[in-house]
Amino acid sequence: MPQTVPVPPSTPLVGANAGQTYLPFKDNIHVPTLPYEPLERPNPALPELELNQMARDRKWKITQQAQHFVPGVTVEMLDWFWGNMEKCYYLWAPGSHKRFSWLSEPWMAGFVNSAHLISEAVAEGAPVFGGSGIEICRMDLDMFPFTWALDHVIVEGTFNDLGEFVDMTVHMWDACEGGIRHVTSAVASTTVTEPPHFVKEMLAEDPYAELVAPSSTDHAEYEASRWPAFLPQLFEVWKGHPDPCQNYCPNLEVEQVGPERWHYTHENGPIVY
Repeated sequence: MPQTVPVPPSTPLVGANAGQTYLPFKDNIHVPTLPYEPLERPNPALPELELNQMARDRKWKITQQAQHFVPGVTVEMLDWFWGNMEKCYYLWAPGSHKRFSWLSEPWMAGFVNSAHLISEAVAEGAPVFGGSGIEICRMDLDMFPFTWALDHVIVEGTFNDLGEFVDMTVHMWDACEGGIRHVTSAVASTTVTEPPHFVKEMLAEDPYAELVAPSSTDHAEYEASRWPAFLPQLFEVWKGHPDPCQNYCPNLEVEQVGPERWHYTHENGPIVY
């Protein structure tokens, strides 16, 4: 019977990272970001996001939403991007993104069970948000919070040490002439009893620290503007690479299965041999 590739007990469980970078991450503040032009918006514009009944019952709130037309990028490219972030995290927001490493790689755990650590800054000289690392967990679509969806979706977010959901980022995209339409959004719980671990860590080091979350700045615009600059070329370089453990290719297409309910049309499970 095919089995998932086992990890020997003696193997350190350190996931693939995005390559060399300054250590410690939180001290890497003297790097400028690149100038950028915000992307155009879809024409016609997409509807404003609204929380579905599940999200309203749980007392969540929308804290950010933005729409983009991303030229020269296909849905397959962006699907691939989310499964291969170790190859391109520093290209996604140069100067801002400080660290990336998988805690649970998609090829080993399956896409919705994957997780990673990140740290990032909003500007040169600004404190690195996330300290030594924000744990970002991919989620299945039972956590999808909106009343409508585009054809492709990723939901990922954070939990605190008590296991309470804290916040999430949702990306959605579909094909259009010349590129893709893309929506990015942030949703937060209003009922958590303590902040996530990285916030407690940052406040323990400096109780008066001013924590500026990237979602409260133009960071999402910077990230989106970067996809046309590197993703088509990088996707082509890896296209056809024969090892799916090194080149994980999820299909993040979704379909509606009930009122305000969607699921993935593909399993996107772990790689088996």
